[in-house]
Amino acid sequence: MLTRTPGFTGVAVLALALGIGANTAIFTIVNAALLEGLPFKDPARVVMVWEEFSRRPGRNNSVGPMNFLRWKERATAFEDMAGFVDTRTNLTGSGTPEELTVQNVTAGFFQIVGIPPLVGRGFSDAESVDPNANVVILSHALWQRRFGGDPGIVGRTIQLNANTNTVIGVMPPNVRLQMKSISLVGKPIDLWAPWVLPANARDARGRFMSVIARLRPGTPIEQAQAQMNTIAAALTAELPAMDTGWGVRVISIRDELSGDLRPALLMLAGAVAFVLLIACANVANLLLARGAARQREIAIRGALGAGRSRVIRQLLTESMLLGLAGGGMGLLVAQWGLAAMLAMSPVDLTLMGSVRLNYTVLAFTGIVSLLTAVICGFAPAFEGARTDVQASLKDGPRQVGAGVRHRRLRHAFVVAEIALAVVLLVGAGLMMRSFSSLQSVNPGMDTRNVLTLRVALPRLKYDTPPKTLQFFDRAVQNVAALPGVQSSGMISYLPFSGLGAGTGFTIVGQPAPPPGQGPITDVSVCDNGYFQTMHIPLVKGRFFSEREMRERLNVVIVNEALARSHFPNVDPIGKSLVIEMTSPNVPTEIIGVVGNTKFADLQTETRPTTYWPHPQLAYNSMTLTIRTAGDPASFIPTVQREIQVLDKDQPVSDVRTMDQWVARTLSQARFSSMLLTVFAALALLLASIGIYGVMSYAVSQRTSEIGIRLALGAETRDILRMVVVNGIRLALVGLGIGVALALALSRTVKGLLYETAGTDPLTFAGVVAVLGTVAIVASYLPARRASRIAPVEALRHQ
Repeated sequence: MLTRTPGFTGVAVLALALGIGANTAIFTIVNAALLEGLPFKDPARVVMVWEEFSRRPGRNNSVGPMNFLRWKERATAFEDMAGFVDTRTNLTGSGTPEELTVQNVTAGFFQIVGIPPLVGRGFSDAESVDPNANVVILSHALWQRRFGGDPGIVGRTIQLNANTNTVIGVMPPNVRLQMKSISLVGKPIDLWAPWVLPANARDARGRFMSVIARLRPGTPIEQAQAQMNTIAAALTAELPAMDTGWGVRVISIRDELSGDLRPALLMLAGAVAFVLLIACANVANLLLARGAARQREIAIRGALGAGRSRVIRQLLTESMLLGLAGGGMGLLVAQWGLAAMLAMSPVDLTLMGSVRLNYTVLAFTGIVSLLTAVICGFAPAFEGARTDVQASLKDGPRQVGAGVRHRRLRHAFVVAEIALAVVLLVGAGLMMRSFSSLQSVNPGMDTRNVLTLRVALPRLKYDTPPKTLQFFDRAVQNVAALPGVQSSGMISYLPFSGLGAGTGFTIVGQPAPPPGQGPITDVSVCDNGYFQTMHIPLVKGRFFSEREMRERLNVVIVNEALARSHFPNVDPIGKSLVIEMTSPNVPTEIIGVVGNTKFADLQTETRPTTYWPHPQLAYNSMTLTIRTAGDPASFIPTVQREIQVLDKDQPVSDVRTMDQWVARTLSQARFSSMLLTVFAALALLLASIGIYGVMSYAVSQRTSEIGIRLALGAETRDILRMVVVNGIRLALVGLGIGVALALALSRTVKGLLYETAGTDPLTFAGVVAVLGTVAIVASYLPARRASRIAPVEALRHQ
């Protein structure tokens, strides 16, 4: 029967394909991020252990070595515990110099994750505790990209930071353990090296490492958390200066790796489920209309002895065929949609591993297709089987009305479509308003026409502060002298790069606060050129002098947030801070106050920040900032050559414009907003088709009635009003239910919004206006067609 009505079949299959395809595409990503098995051995027992500061609850903080060593000694809920820290290293000696990311791991790391090397071997016990082992394991991506997948790589030596290292193994593909929010590098891992904590680690201050552990068999994560809480309380008593106000968080590796993507993905999964339900309602309406047209056929089958169960089976079988056809086409839609989503996805999405259609996804598509067929076909099949045989046969070839039950079912489906469309449109509207608010945030700096690139000097080669300072001073000066360059500067932690440093401080002359209650500041090292290049205004005082940029004279510049919060009624210039970032910690005099700038992202409030000149803390890794007269990307080769002139073996990394860094912070919000808008547009299209279809069918069923009305003197506007008013009634009911449902669900997107309320009245009003207009237009078109029917022509239908 489906082949006899290709138009009906094509529309139904297309509607289902769009709904099933969207669900399959999103499920593929959800499966990769939240459901698919991780490459670790028994991943349910692998956890991350973080520190947590009481004044920033719910946020992971890196771990201090002194606490890690004590945890390892006292925690019995874990089989083993290991630490790691991501750093940068320069690969030289053959080919183009390249900066790589190395994950330095303590003993037991690979036993905890349970992933053996694909080629070669792991670190031996002796190598894991030897600070001079000089052995590395390559990532699969680096092995393929840099060494062409050479199977003889094991045993070869490579130059890392001017030091000879031996390659002992290669890890399998898709092995990733990048804690992006905590990483000191913020990039995928290229290789692993043994890390031996120094002898004074039990007494060292500072928090900079990550900790991974494996639970003992049968130990729930809640028990491990309770034990770590007890240990943290004991350490607070033992080390009050270090651990007061600090707790511990134990998080499963699955939750850690999915990170901030989970709420966004679940929201999108809910959105596409609504799209599928709208598609189902559309197809169900089509099946109802088709069933009404087949009443005589079904009546004849009943007269010949076919029972209701047999009729239901036949109609459900046809629905199953539609569902399977929609599922098959939906796979194509999913493949295309997945490629598009990966192309515009944030970096986090593409780092999740293998995002592709697999057997799990195919099984999901099959189940969804069958469920869709049942949902679409059950009501029409049940209703079709209730056909009155005598009445249908008596009507003969005349047009048969669908009856009250048919009409109510069709109207119910349309109301459901409108209500679901309201929810999706409200969600998309809220996300778009939130994204617009984010885009309008003033970052406190001018990001236009600014090129940035990071330079990490090898400590073995640049082993003294004077060597480091001289290299960066010359680099900034040489770049600033290039034609088309307006200014250049440098900073240790570039805003929006995902990297940063923070610590406590005290104000000289004020009483010392109780342990754990002292103020906190972000700390950056920079030069005057950075402020000039980024157009960060000087609010009070002065910038660094030439002498302060050459010698350590213990001065500091602070931002307005620090000045206002700690010197509200006092001029901060000339005051001194003891910032806990050096050894020993010494007072530094405030010489200037600069404007606030956004740092982590555009939505996080600006925190108190201090800026030291480079001699104060001679970092080996700095980011150059370069303001250009034209397109900053065109200056990349020239700037790279200037770095090579200073040191032919020195690579650069993280080469981006400042606008690209800003766009990177918006990528997840943009991704979610775009997808939700696409799904909402699809829902709007399906809902408008549903309204149009129902009203068109209603007009066709009432053709004779319309003819009589016209013959008795009814005017065109009367017919228009009659049809349109019916459509508006349905729309009003659907809008009312949809608004109530959207208000109830608004809490689910609250955490994804920025300066936008989940009950934003403008968004709700806009959605009601749009859907109301669509409903009027969709009702008007069949109404206009009905009003133009000639009375004689209409009466022939009777």
